Amino acid sequence: MGTKRPREPKKSSRSVEQSTRFSKAKRRLPPKGQLALDEEVKKIVDNPLVGDMKTGALKGVRVLKFKLGPLQLLLAYEFNERRNVIQLLDVGPHENFYRDLEGYLKER
Repeated sequence: MGTKRPREPKKSSRSVEQSTRFSKAKRRLPPKGQLALDEEVKKIVDNPLVGDMKTGALKGVRVLKFKLGPLQLLLAYEFNERRNVIQLLDVGPHENFYRDLEGYLKER
């Protein structure tokens, strides 16, 4: 009789949703920036808790910071653990990022 190999646990399929604000901001990035952003999104899919959790008006939002050349960009997202969904909210430079994100979240 052959030995049974232990079955690998089934990886749960985590879905990723993009807000229109995020997709527009991504289109404004140069091609290298879009590729760098894709790599950061892969990190989030692998570990949704990698970003810093925000408090106050941005409660429930996580932000991952990454470099694009000399520029630091911020990637805001929400992770719904129950639905296993990552909602990409916005990406951009630090200047006015949190203020604009807060306004966007209030409007939706």
